[in-house]
Order: sequence, then structure tokens, then C-alpha cells
Amino acid sequence: MKTFFRILGVLAVLIIAFSIFVASRPGNYEVKRTQLLKAHPSVVFNIVNEYKTWKDWGPRFEGDGTFTSHFPKQTSGIGGGYSWKSKEEGNGSIKTTDLVKNKSLNQQIITDRRGNNEAFWQFEHVAAGTQVTWIKKGKLDFSSKAFFLLAGNSEKVFGEIIKKGLDRLDAYVQSEMNKYRIANSGVVEYGGGYYIHLTTECAFDEKDAKLDKMLPEVLIYAMQKSYPRAGDIFTLYHKYDEKNKRVEFSSCIPVKERVNPDGDIALAFMESGRYHKTTLQGAYKYLNEAWEKAFEFAKADAVIVLENGKPFEVYTKGHTDSENPADWVTEIYLPIE
Repeated sequence: MKTFFRILGVLAVLIIAFSIFVASRPGNYEVKRTQLLKAHPSVVFNIVNEYKTWKDWGPRFEGDGTFTSHFPKQTSGIGGGYSWKSKEEGNGSIKTTDLVKNKSLNQQIITDRRGNNEAFWQFEHVAAGTQVTWIKKGKLDFSSKAFFLLAGNSEKVFGEIIKKGLDRLDAYVQSEMNKYRIANSGVVEYGGGYYIHLTTECAFDEKDAKLDKMLPEVLIYAMQKSYPRAGDIFTLYHKYDEKNKRVEFSSCIPVKERVNPDGDIALAFMESGRYHKTTLQGAYKYLNEAWEKAFEFAKADAVIVLENGKPFEVYTKGHTDSENPADWVTEIYLPIE
């Protein structure tokens, strides 16, 4: 019996010593991780700011079959948030408390196992995209200190969670930017009218670089001359030589009236006519596929594309409208009989 009580006494001393050691551990923590994402800050910010996207990339959602989430009416902006229940992770909620659009976002996190915490996001625009910094900070209660003493320090545990979240966010952002849709818009009437343009002829592999230079040049010229625009900028194709891999095209801006441009900028007039229209929503890298689909759609609709006609593509939504390529809209017009 004496031995039993001696053992109990030793255990009590060990428990007290362990408790004192746990209580003496630092109560506050702050963990930070930074990662480069190849996307504009507005794209990344909009995704992080909308909690409904978190189910697709948030680290809490991965590998936990017991995890269920609830999204209230407001899921973005100050006051937006969501809550969750999990047998593995415990229950909790997160809410946005402050933000600066495309630059920063502050969050309050309440859990039944880790107490109350805060998270801070920073989105820095750099040449290669966005430098994303995710910071988590808070105060550990006794049970949390004991948990991290056994599971590893808070820097390691929270650091791994944040890193996993940033990796999943990166993959999700790239997936969202690469979404595209090509639609058959059928036969339409195009009104035509005056347009100013720059024209060039080059090899196929030089076309994109030429377009990147010419379209802004025509646009800036029209703005400097205060020409009243009659529509969106477009590219008009005069010749497309598959044999020699050469193309002749014009970068154009429709204008409301006859004007007198000078230098390399010229004025032309497009007659109204019937066209078969195809619409691409997505990045310009999908334009080749969209042009192939355009001819397939025309054939399926039993219309005859004019062999010597001049097709064109209109950029109805682009860089100036959204930094997310998945939002861009390009219309392809094939002249038909």
C-alpha cells in the first residue's frame, strides 16, 4: 500500500511539474508565411474575400470527412464570413473585420478548441504577380499550450496549415483564370461603318507581338484626337496564307463619323453584312481553338463562309475591364453568303 501511495505521489508531482511547465510556455503566437502567385492582386483578393470559394481551397476542407460548413447571406466584404462543424477540427467561425480592396484583409476566428484568433492577409503587386502574405496570431489557453507541446510548437503546426492553404489557393487561382467557354452565337447582322486602323503583314508567329503593339497605338491615337468611338476595338484579317505562314491584318477602332487621320493611321469603311458569330469567354490563348470552333459552328449551321471575305475579332471585354482572363470576351465574325 505504501508503494501505491508513493507512486501516486510521484505521478502527482509529475502532473504538477508538467502543468507548471505548460503554464510557463509563451501564451501569444504569431505565424506568417508568404508565397508568390502568378495573378493580379485583384484576382487573388476577390477569391480570398469570398468565403464560398474557401470550400475549394481552404486548408480546413481537405481530408476531413466530418467537416460541414454553413454560409450566411453575406459571405464577402466587412462582416462577411462562414461557420463550420467538425468532429476532427472542432467547431468555429470566421468573419472579415476590415479590408483594403486588393491590398489587405483582416479576419476574426473563433473556435471551441483553439480559442479566439486573428488572421491577416496582405496582397502586394509585384512584376511576376502577387506576393501573398498570410499571418495568423492569437493567445493560447492552457489546453492549447499542452496540445502544441505534444504535437509540435505553434509555429510548426500553424505554419504547415498556412502553407497548405497557400498552395491550394495558388492551384485554385490558376484553375479559375484558365476557365474558358466557346459558344455558337449564330447568324447576325453587323452594321459596319467608319474605322481607323493600322495595317501590317507578318509571319504567323509574329502576329501576337504585333497586335500587342498596334492595338494600344491606335487606341491612344483615337484618344489624343478625341475621335468619338462607335464600338469596341477589333482586328480585321485581310489575308491568311497557310502555305507561307503569313498574315495581313489591321488593328482597328470604329468611329462615329468620317475623320482625317494622319501618319500611319488610316481611315476605312466597312459595309454592313451577314456574319456567323462565335463568342469566346476566356484568355486570348484560347483564340486559336475558338477560330477552329467558329468554322465548325458555321458548317454545323449550314452557312457558307465567303472565301474572299474578311473575318474579324472584336474585344468586347479585356484587360481594362478585368484582370482575370476568365472574364475576357472576344467575338469572332465570319462573313457569310
